[in-house]
Amino acid sequence: MDMLIGGTRIGGTSWIDVINPATEEWIDCVPAAGETELELALQSAQEGFAEWSAMTVFQRNQVLYRYAALVEEHREELQLLLCQENGKNIKHTAMEFDAVHALFTGYAEKAAHLCGSTLPSGNQMTSAREDLVFTRWEPLGVVACFIPFNFPVDLYAEKAAPALAAGNAVIIKPPTDCPLTVMRLVALLHEAGVPPKAAQVVTGRGGTVGDKLIADPRVAAISLTGSTEVGTASYQKAAPNLTRVFLELGGNDAFIVNGDADIDLAVSEAILGRMGNCGQTCCASKRFIVHRSVEQEFTGKLIERLKQIKLGDPQNPELDEGCMISPEAAEYVVEQIQHTQRQGAVCALGGELYDRVYVQPTVLTGVTAEMDIASDLEIFGPVFPVIPFNTQEEAIKIANQSCYGLMGAVFSQNLQTAMTVASQMQCGGVVINGASDFRSSEMPFGGYKKSGLGREGILHTLCEMMQEKSYVLKQVF
Repeated sequence: MDMLIGGTRIGGTSWIDVINPATEEWIDCVPAAGETELELALQSAQEGFAEWSAMTVFQRNQVLYRYAALVEEHREELQLLLCQENGKNIKHTAMEFDAVHALFTGYAEKAAHLCGSTLPSGNQMTSAREDLVFTRWEPLGVVACFIPFNFPVDLYAEKAAPALAAGNAVIIKPPTDCPLTVMRLVALLHEAGVPPKAAQVVTGRGGTVGDKLIADPRVAAISLTGSTEVGTASYQKAAPNLTRVFLELGGNDAFIVNGDADIDLAVSEAILGRMGNCGQTCCASKRFIVHRSVEQEFTGKLIERLKQIKLGDPQNPELDEGCMISPEAAEYVVEQIQHTQRQGAVCALGGELYDRVYVQPTVLTGVTAEMDIASDLEIFGPVFPVIPFNTQEEAIKIANQSCYGLMGAVFSQNLQTAMTVASQMQCGGVVINGASDFRSSEMPFGGYKKSGLGREGILHTLCEMMQEKSYVLKQVF
């Protein structure tokens, strides 16, 4: 599948194969963009921004509403393509396309009601009664959007929808392992009426494509979801130009189970919040901090429930989960499990790799607060480290000792206890009596510390994709 640059489908001198991770079958290939293609994309984006931003908010919104409808028309084929190239179970792909509709229509509605402000005449010493002072929201320019593999459709929409609704042009960099669905979605933008140069897609390795786009002064903003390492490097590369950077990065979310918790509920939510997408979720619950009085009960019930989980063919909706994104990703998870075992943890369930891309649901016991997995070792796979605690203060200390702070979870049947713990957790959001993998399209999503910069959500991101300009009309009254 060719890139979409400057309104034209463009190939390349070298290509990257897209492989079905579950079957090892070749699906398609995409170009590896070089300097020539990236320069063309950047030049075209400037022209696309001028054309798209010149349209009225009403005109742009009609395009975005039409786009949301187009995606729904092609939804079945797109869900299948996502399943094939990503390894995600077919029934779980629906959520991502639900997000496309919600985000593009939601941001369009928000843009229609985004108002500036007016300063009352004569309210300051420097403002005369005859002056009129007001503000308007204006787009930034070109926004480069970097999409991860784990939720490529959802996170494409989280970035492209607010950028386009604000009047910006976008350059989309889809994930290398599974770029095809995102590329199809960008093509539908053109069909809906977005000027081709205002929405472009470039493919290739991050080291080439990312470095060029992030460091280029023609890019006004960068929206990236990825690892903390990649986010940190991107932040540094963007700094010389003072480019706006929005980062949604790694997480090692704490899942605190107090002694008075409903254990059956905690176990159900633990599985829901960790097993989704085979554990390949940034805001998945990843550290299970459990009071010693209920540790044995929690662990026992968790193991019994996990034994019932059915992994396999992503296209079979009767199964619970699909596979990991690649054999390399699966092998790395097993290496992290073994590393934790060498530090003293005991593998009570699973811990093995099978059929190249499947990692058994794994429960690790005997985990202490000093082990890497209890702080900064983020495992992107179905691994449940159980870390016991004695006091509330100890639980909070363990939760906060990580360099990450994306989301968190607290279980207690006492609301006051739950809120007390939640208020002391250093993270961007806390779920009470539920798993941490909660994300609302409306509310702000993002992390503390090394989990990122900025927030994504309809009520907040639109303004981040714009700038507020002041206008002063002297002596108009």
